[in-house]
Amino acid sequence: MKLASCIVQGQSCIGLQLPSGALVDIAALARVIAPRQPVPADLLALIQGGAPALASLHALSEAAAKAGDSLPRIDVSAVTWLPPVVTPSKIVCLALNNRALDAIKIRAPTDHPAFFLKPHTALTGHLQAIRLRAAYGLTHPEPELGVVIGTRLSNVTPQQALAGVFGYTIVNDVTSVGMREEDSFSVRYFKPGPAPGEVTVGEGHTSYPGRYKASDTFAPMGPWLVTRDEIPDPADLRIECRMGDRLVASDHTRNYVWDVPNALSHISRTMTLLPGDIVSMGTAVGGETDDPAAPQVPGVTRANLAGLQGLVSVSIERLGTLSNHVQMI
Repeated sequence: MKLASCIVQGQSCIGLQLPSGALVDIAALARVIAPRQPVPADLLALIQGGAPALASLHALSEAAAKAGDSLPRIDVSAVTWLPPVVTPSKIVCLALNNRALDAIKIRAPTDHPAFFLKPHTALTGHLQAIRLRAAYGLTHPEPELGVVIGTRLSNVTPQQALAGVFGYTIVNDVTSVGMREEDSFSVRYFKPGPAPGEVTVGEGHTSYPGRYKASDTFAPMGPWLVTRDEIPDPADLRIECRMGDRLVASDHTRNYVWDVPNALSHISRTMTLLPGDIVSMGTAVGGETDDPAAPQVPGVTRANLAGLQGLVSVSIERLGTLSNHVQMI
């Protein structure tokens, strides 16, 4: 199923895309098909409802597909799109999780993925603005597969982690390089010495993503949440990113260093994942295409959203296209 969170005529609703492509409000759908069936208030409540809530929605979806044109439709042109999950407890983002980025790594962990968090206040929906200030400097998109957690995951195996996925969406991990430079440090720090229990002093460089990754609107997400049954293999999805008509990334989820089940398993060893949480799998960086005649893809790290006229769009096979415009403030 393809689900969405949206506002229609001032009211929030859960949208369901029918096989015909039409969009319907599941509450309106239930009133016609199953008036006694309770309807969750939003997609987070649906996810938290677990298998019974999902089974009820599947039954409603199947009945809707048979009902055909008699059902009330949502006028898509009048929709305000919200991120599918508006208030997840956390958005976990994998860092440098693409084999194409191995060439720039001077030192990196090899036995676990590195990750950071974004707050839900960074979320914004499809066709909404990414708000930037000129002072942010170079700011680029990062097109990523978003994994929506369906069950509580704590210290789970990769197989258990994959079984705990509710579905998938699209995330644009907007990143301000200018703010990253401002929030970088060269520091002396204590580290383990050569002998057990020994402490010595080292030097290093570090930066903190509180501003350059987590500012308001720096996590566009959506428009769809596609349930897990429709994506048999999350490692078999093509990703593209365009700024206007310019292709800036063409990549594939098989290029992730840590695939979905292993990434979720590792994260769950240190941080419990809750229903509705989002795990963003790392950026597509460009360069890969099946068409030998296609133009060279420059890569998102050299793209700049500041002052963009038109839309930045992230497309993932089977999931659709997430588009946003830039608003300079």
